Amino acid sequence: MWGANRDWARISGAAAILQKLILYFAIPKGEVIDEPTVGCCLHNYLFDKLTDNTICLLEMEMADELKSQIPELGVHKVSAEQTDTESVKLTITGYSTWLLNISREDLLDINLLDVFGGAS
Repeated sequence: MWGANRDWARISGAAAILQKLILYFAIPKGEVIDEPTVGCCLHNYLFDKLTDNTICLLEMEMADELKSQIPELGVHKVSAEQTDTESVKLTITGYSTWLLNISREDLLDINLLDVFGGAS
């Protein structure tokens, strides 16, 4: 939601959670001054090989991050699976289930609004 100055407006309800998710995915972990734990670990894995170990580490780190940064999402589990050589399908299970297909290009462009347009 855009505010009067074309910045992020304060909202509530389900839209607020979606807004927090978009911001979470858009901010690399450690980018916020004096808040080293804020942000998304996916940026750290951007150029890593998609091995079973990498995907397992991603699932655990992302679940911990979401539980601490967006507790109202009620995350129980994060599952990641390689869909092809360029993308990972993330399933975030909590109060609701969000299905996201995030490719390396989405994170490079930070064009996540298109990705979240397909969130259910």
